[in-house]
Amino acid sequence: MAEWDDLVAFVRVRYEIMRQTDDELWFRLPTQADRTQLVVVRRVTGEDDHPWAEITSPVGRVADLDLPRMLELAGESVAGGAVAVDGLVLFRHSIPLGDTAIDGFDRPFRLVVDVADRLEHTLTGADEH
Repeated sequence: MAEWDDLVAFVRVRYEIMRQTDDELWFRLPTQADRTQLVVVRRVTGEDDHPWAEITSPVGRVADLDLPRMLELAGESVAGGAVAVDGLVLFRHSIPLGDTAIDGFDRPFRLVVDVADRLEHTLTGADEH
């Protein structure tokens, strides 16, 4: 059963953390070719009052995207979904802390990164995030 500190220790030995606060970890990960993708993991409290690890990665600015197309493409993913926060579209997935084994983090983490990068590339042609 993984808690936040277990998660931090797990990712620290696998990925380079570019910024860290008490409740956030920021990464810039290589994806494909020369592309990279920003991803943030936050400790949040869910509607169920339990701790969760929220994994988010930006796709692009709301004003610059074809939102119906973005939703269609995001809907192809087996996990996660698209949200808009502060004018940015993010691809997001959350896992419960305390209920999930630590090795259950890596697959959804990579999925969020890969899907967000694919959406950004398909919809904008850029590598801004």
